[in-house]
Amino acid sequence: MKGCDGYCTVGGISGRDSYCTVGGKSDRDGYCAVGRLPGRDGYCTVGDMSGSDDYCTVGDMLGSDDYCTVGGMSPRDGYCTVGGMSGRDGYCRVGVMSVRDGYCTVGAMSDRDGYCTVGGMSDRNGYCTVGDMSGRDGYCKVGGMSGCDGYCAVGGMSGRDGYCKVGVMSVCDGNCTVVGM
Repeated sequence: MKGCDGYCTVGGISGRDSYCTVGGKSDRDGYCAVGRLPGRDGYCTVGDMSGSDDYCTVGDMLGSDDYCTVGGMSPRDGYCTVGGMSGRDGYCRVGVMSVRDGYCTVGAMSDRDGYCTVGGMSDRNGYCTVGDMSGRDGYCKVGGMSGCDGYCAVGGMSGRDGYCKVGVMSVCDGNCTVVGM
């Protein structure tokens, strides 16, 4: 059956400006093959559904202005890979979720201005490694907690301006060694 401006082959029904093959139904500006259904401005392969101005592959669903790979869902400005979900301005890898300005790796969650590795959580201006939590301006290693301006090693806690080693606590302007103050 012929449409307004197009034509079709055996068993096809054409749309306004396009044409279809056997068993397909065309949309306004696109076309499709056997068993396919196109979106508004794009085209699709078998079993796909296209979004407004993009296209997707088999089993994918695209977001507003982007595209995704198999099993991913894209947001407005980013894109994601298999099993990842991206944030507004960033992107993520498998199994992670990004925030506005940062990015993260597998199993980590990033902060606003920093980034983290597996199992760590970053502070505003610092960063941390596995299992650590940083203070305001410093950073910590495994099992340590930093003070305002310093840092500490494993099992130590730093004071305001200094640093400490294992099992000690520093004072405001100095530093200490093991079992000393």
